[in-house]
Amino acid sequence: MKTSVETLDPVKVKLTVEVEPKRVKQAFDRAARELAKQVNLPGFRPGKAPRRLLEQRLGEGAIAQAAMEDALSEYYAEALDAEDIQPVAQPEVDVESFDETEGARFTATIETRPTFDPPDHTGISVTFPDHEVDEDEVDEQISDLRERFAEVDEVERPAKKGDLVTIDLQVELDGEMLEDANVEDALYEVGSEGVTPKLDEEVVGKEAGDEFSYDDELPEGYPQHGGKPATFHVTVKDVREKTLPDLDDDFATTASAFDTLEELRADIRNSLLRRRIQEGQHELRGHILEAYLARVDVPLPESMVESEVEQRMHQMEHQAERFGMQVEDILEAEGTTREEFEENARKQAQGAVKAQLVLDTLAQQLDLGLDPSDLDQEIMRHAQSNQMAPEEVARIIQEQGSLPMLIGDILRRKTIDAIVAEADIDGGPSDEQLIELGLMDDPDAEDPEVAGSDEERPGLIVPGQDEPGDEGAELIVPGRD
Repeated sequence: MKTSVETLDPVKVKLTVEVEPKRVKQAFDRAARELAKQVNLPGFRPGKAPRRLLEQRLGEGAIAQAAMEDALSEYYAEALDAEDIQPVAQPEVDVESFDETEGARFTATIETRPTFDPPDHTGISVTFPDHEVDEDEVDEQISDLRERFAEVDEVERPAKKGDLVTIDLQVELDGEMLEDANVEDALYEVGSEGVTPKLDEEVVGKEAGDEFSYDDELPEGYPQHGGKPATFHVTVKDVREKTLPDLDDDFATTASAFDTLEELRADIRNSLLRRRIQEGQHELRGHILEAYLARVDVPLPESMVESEVEQRMHQMEHQAERFGMQVEDILEAEGTTREEFEENARKQAQGAVKAQLVLDTLAQQLDLGLDPSDLDQEIMRHAQSNQMAPEEVARIIQEQGSLPMLIGDILRRKTIDAIVAEADIDGGPSDEQLIELGLMDDPDAEDPEVAGSDEERPGLIVPGQDEPGDEGAELIVPGRD
């Protein structure tokens, strides 16, 4: 077999393949034997009918077609290996000849990964995002906690701001009631603006048994009718008064596992700080990756971009199906059009494909290895996100054949880790602070368990999880959205 390659552009080549007549004749003979097994001819056992009789029964072109369909994939795979071509999509094949006497000749137009040298990944300068927690944020969390432990008693007086009222609500639009908007026995906090702001104005001063109506606009996010004027009909069934607990050590004991209010405040402060640092770490990695990708221009295979766009459109369609809506309804609620969504999806897809190509190339240059523990952690990540046993996730991965995609994800995350490790980061938490918050293992701890594990720290961000531009192998769990 002879092969030659013509470069059409940085991500597309034309592969020409010529196969000698002897191999083509073998393909014809093999196809004839397979067809003979499927055809019953009088006087011949299955698979033993002569080729000339098969041609009379099936037509001369039947054997040639079967031979070509079987052999071309074999020749194509062999040619790819010979020329060291890595396609990213199915080729466009043009068969010029396929004959037992003359042999075969065909061309395949193939999209490939671009060849380029990854840029230097060291020395990217970034500033760690602001992660400080002020006392007002702690006070807000304490207030929310007091609300959860408030005592609620029904009272016989007009409603005022801060009260809870039980209401029935009907919405009338253009003279017709919106059935899906009607609610009964809804517990509503006066002043929360949970329906429309005007409801809070109207319900103040109302008592149990009062009925009233008012005109206002439906919330912008309401499906199909968002922002349209409507009439709201309300029945007040009861008024309830909230009594907040005193802010003292007794409250801390009741609302938490702590003995004093100061201990509770310290725990809330640390929780907020931990979350803020985690968000900062995630944001920082995104900034570093974006800065690195900006150092290189890479030609993108159109098929890879189209695949990413289709995946994003499929996710939108799946979301609409889950909520029993049309895609246009969701787009309207989000204030965008299909054209704008597709344009934005294409930009995101281009960024994702570029990131994949650059990170994969850098991973090869850095010769990053893959430890068995890396795969175990990836399986655990999918198991936790899908609330499944790791063994079940491993079985699904094997059935779907998605192991190569998962390995690709792991290597890209490790590559981003390598870029981040070489960045110049200004500011950020100290190692001591990270250890204290449980975000870093203590290297001086004699027992590894002292520092804790990811499973012991719910919400701890797995390094590299959901990176910007990370294509992400989607584990399809049967029966789950």
